[in-house]
Amino acid sequence: MLVQNNIPLAPFTTFRLGGLAKYFISIKTIEDLKEALLFSQNHNLPYIILGGGSNTIIRDNGFDGVVFHMQIPGIRCLDSNDNTVTYEVGAGVPWDLFVEYVVKQGLYGIECLSGIPGSVGASPIQNIGAYGQEVQESILSIECLDLNGNQVKISKNDCNFTYRNSEFKSGKFQKYIITKVIFELSRSKDPCILYPEVRKQWELLVTKTPKLRQPIGEEDRSIQLETLRNLVLSLRKQKSMVLDESDPNTRSAGSFFTNPILSNEDAELFLTKAKTMGLMNPPIFEEPKGGKKLSAAWLIEHSGIKKGDQFPGGVGISTKHCLGLINIDGTTSALLDMAASIQKRVFETFSIHLEMEPVVRP
Repeated sequence: MLVQNNIPLAPFTTFRLGGLAKYFISIKTIEDLKEALLFSQNHNLPYIILGGGSNTIIRDNGFDGVVFHMQIPGIRCLDSNDNTVTYEVGAGVPWDLFVEYVVKQGLYGIECLSGIPGSVGASPIQNIGAYGQEVQESILSIECLDLNGNQVKISKNDCNFTYRNSEFKSGKFQKYIITKVIFELSRSKDPCILYPEVRKQWELLVTKTPKLRQPIGEEDRSIQLETLRNLVLSLRKQKSMVLDESDPNTRSAGSFFTNPILSNEDAELFLTKAKTMGLMNPPIFEEPKGGKKLSAAWLIEHSGIKKGDQFPGGVGISTKHCLGLINIDGTTSALLDMAASIQKRVFETFSIHLEMEPVVRP
């Protein structure tokens, strides 16, 4: 195990922001992780886990502790039958690399999560989702290390997955360190074409490509899924929601705020308020577990903040999507000030608080 000193953290985050790590350890095996835990405990130092850095905000003064850079590799098939395939995936595997691999095998379950930056180990923490699909739908279990270095296996049911949340993010497993995730993918399910934007584009493709229609033969599954993956990547790219160093909007965390979920009563109050403001038919969606989901992007735009707006300190709003808060040539402090001002504006306009999706590290 190599312990490095005073390592700049900005290059390890998609915002390209943040100060120095006092200590920095690359974690490539579970033994590395056990040794790193002992190092932090023996030196009485706090630690943080850093994966792909796409959901992490590092403060300008850095981190006066130990950064565990998660790089555990591996995609291993555990079981395969006529209906499903089960994979064990290392926490350090880039998320989109795994999606691409699964799609090429003609396996359904995570195709609409294409293009999401970050690592496999981070995917269950906030239950990543996009275009009508969530990662929890394909997870069987998660392998972790506890603070004593013991290996623990947690079933999907114990994770308490909800919208952009889990026990790893805000519950009893926050102190556990994810080392591997076990996924079950399907050979026979229909592809996820629930999201209106995806469905519209898909229907246009189907009219031109008969092989995309259901039902299809086994040999056409990978063609169908790769077509859907490319569609999703195209939609994300149009919104600057994929990593692309040539795109000035790419220094972001993707969607910075989660879509608020209101009780039915609060949703009615919101609709009444919007109507009095002359804002008819705001986007609002039924939640499977009750309540109504609003569009954070709509709330931001209708509070007077627009795509391309710039804020003091070298930060601003993406020119493609107002949920994309970007670093132009600024600082973490300026980014957080911008986020706070957006939250304040939305609350003053609609009495709704926006929750940040990325995590701020001390």
